[in-house]
Amino acid sequence: MKTTPADKSSPVVEKPFWLNFDFQVRRYGFVLLLLIVVAALCGIFSKGYLSNSHLSNTNGSLSLHYEKFNRLMSDADMKIVSVSSPGDRNRIIFGGDFMESFRVDSLQPQPDKMYSLNGEMIVEYDKPTAGAQQTLWLSLTPMKAGLIKSTIAVDGGPDITFRQIIYP
Repeated sequence: MKTTPADKSSPVVEKPFWLNFDFQVRRYGFVLLLLIVVAALCGIFSKGYLSNSHLSNTNGSLSLHYEKFNRLMSDADMKIVSVSSPGDRNRIIFGGDFMESFRVDSLQPQPDKMYSLNGEMIVEYDKPTAGAQQTLWLSLTPMKAGLIKSTIAVDGGPDITFRQIIYP
């Protein structure tokens, strides 16, 4: 069967450059969209495998479980485990950008004393048993977007410096 060319001309003049451009935008746009979806599922924008992190200080007296990536004005959880040394009080000190960047919504268990001094938040618990682990859960709300650098230390021990990215 033989085909014959159409007698009527096409009402739209198609330019090969723009057809190729449209094809390339669709192809690379689909790949970019797929990468964004995979990154979101892995936790690059908030809770997930890539966001969860665990740090400990050099002598093992303090460990921190937190999320590296958070969103502004959304819930962020933090878990701190400290091994108490013999003494009157167990003091946990939050420094760096922590006070400026986060609002503490919940703190469990409730401390015996909590105050700020020189831009640091200090949480105190009475007379811990020497060598006992104490777990502190915090529910926070990020109040400032950007890269946040904070520190946590147990009184008299080495600190943990950690960074978080807060998306707007």
